Amino acid sequence: MNTPNWFLALPLPTRARWQDAAASAPPPLRRFAPEDLHCTVAFLGACGEQRALAAWEAVASLPACAITIHAGGWRPLGSPRQPSAYGVTLAAGHGQLCALLQDWEPLAREAAGLLPSTRPPLPHVTLLRPRRRDAALVIAPMRAWMAQAPLPAGPVVLEELALWTWDPDRRERLFRITQRRPLG
Repeated sequence: MNTPNWFLALPLPTRARWQDAAASAPPPLRRFAPEDLHCTVAFLGACGEQRALAAWEAVASLPACAITIHAGGWRPLGSPRQPSAYGVTLAAGHGQLCALLQDWEPLAREAAGLLPSTRPPLPHVTLLRPRRRDAALVIAPMRAWMAQAPLPAGPVVLEELALWTWDPDRRERLFRITQRRPLG
């Protein structure tokens, strides 16, 4: 197994069932388990556990309120030429999450000894990921599917901050939470 990535994120409650909206997507895509769904606050990459814990300590005690989100629309994520994932942007909660990312991501990355991110904040929830060998094959079918795909239903309240890394098995779940605390 490669060196695992680490990130800070707001987990979606499993009862929200946002993964159901991806059920009819083209078959070669991997669907995320309900326990893996999250809104990333700071991606730390393969920084190692100690640096990830330093990032956690930098933001875990910062005040924040629970955030209510609602799906905005489907979009490819990553490279426009060959997306590495597919997910939904946010309508409700977008502004609050952008502000949170702008405040917390630089603090977390600095504490982990990482350079600041150069990407603008893009609050979203990833629901599908193609295998690398299939990424180019699913672009056209996914474009057609996203044009008519259902959106996840209803508002969801994000109530926790968590430190995540890869799940050691990665067959059923991609990620595991190592630290968590309530918002608000």
